[in-house]
Amino acid sequence: MRAFVLSWIAHVQREAELLFSLHHRTVLVIFFVPLVYTLLFGALFCKNAVTGVPIAVYDLDRGASGRQFVQDLAASPDLRLYEMEGTGQDVVHTMTEKGLSAAVTIPPDFSRRIGSGQMAAIELTVDNSNTVLGGVATRAVQQTVSTWDGRIAARQRLAAGWNRNDAQAMLNLSSRIVGNPTGGYEDFFLVVLILHALQIGTIFSLGPSLVLELRRRDRARHRHIRAFLLAKWTVWLGVALLSLSLCLAVSLVLFGIAAHGSWIRLILLLAAYSAAVLGFALCMGSWAGQPEQAITCALFYVMPTVLFSGAVWPRHSMNAPSLLLSYLVPIGYVADDARRLLVLGSAPDWGTHALVMLGMALFFMTLACAGVTRRQRRYKTCGTSSAGNS
Repeated sequence: MRAFVLSWIAHVQREAELLFSLHHRTVLVIFFVPLVYTLLFGALFCKNAVTGVPIAVYDLDRGASGRQFVQDLAASPDLRLYEMEGTGQDVVHTMTEKGLSAAVTIPPDFSRRIGSGQMAAIELTVDNSNTVLGGVATRAVQQTVSTWDGRIAARQRLAAGWNRNDAQAMLNLSSRIVGNPTGGYEDFFLVVLILHALQIGTIFSLGPSLVLELRRRDRARHRHIRAFLLAKWTVWLGVALLSLSLCLAVSLVLFGIAAHGSWIRLILLLAAYSAAVLGFALCMGSWAGQPEQAITCALFYVMPTVLFSGAVWPRHSMNAPSLLLSYLVPIGYVADDARRLLVLGSAPDWGTHALVMLGMALFFMTLACAGVTRRQRRYKTCGTSSAGNS
């Protein structure tokens, strides 16, 4: 045990020295990729909500009520109106040609029906090929229609002899939204993308780096394989946490993401995630014969994982294969919890998920030890470096 500890300390010192010489490019990649994701997507989502969705308006009524309804639609910040001429028969063609997300058609007898207390029907046509734009347009038009419906009902009650207080709307929705109350994209998506970027930068740089390093080092340096890999894992864990901390700081300062939870819990959760990602990167590097293999073999495991994390599409709506995959990737245990810690201040299962990720880190590190041991056996058998013969 004492020999193992001394060997681990020596390897930690050696690895720390190599950070600024042999591995400086790997360090840059691990910092660069998450930071680029942070700045790129943070700037993309800087408005934090989709506004000014373009819609067409066909006012076939031309009466006072029709004009007022159009003005109320125009007052919504979610919409940008384009008043059209014609009968509205070619509404779908017009939307496609002009790139509009929806169209509102006000019927010719709108003002007359409103004035006589009759039901009036407004037609909404929505292009839902982009569900975000279609949803925003639908919600904004529905809000305007609901407001009008309440006004008309109140006016009819007044005309029937109700007093002004009793004539107000009979049904009122009192809502309280917690956790990203504005529906902002920064709080919803940015942290998830930062976590995804870390695994991309780490796995696609540290794995190939380990392949090359195992080629260069002789067997004497790998006499204590576990100490060697554990030292590398320890040093790079600090690098990964610094990269995540930098990205979170940039997100707080530049893009104003929410931060309501305990930073200690968040750091512990991120440390467990980084440990699992590093374990996987070292596993890939220990088994791959060429640097390119450490990337290509990890590609299909890493790239789609953000979609199966449960933070973009909920687990309860996944099919069985997708659900199984979501429990086999580290990001599936951190993405939703990290977001909940930031925007809600609480994630009840974060401790359990952190332990699961530490278990995954142990599993990957065990495989990494087996991979390096395999190389050593091939070295002893062939008399040459197994990596060189791969």
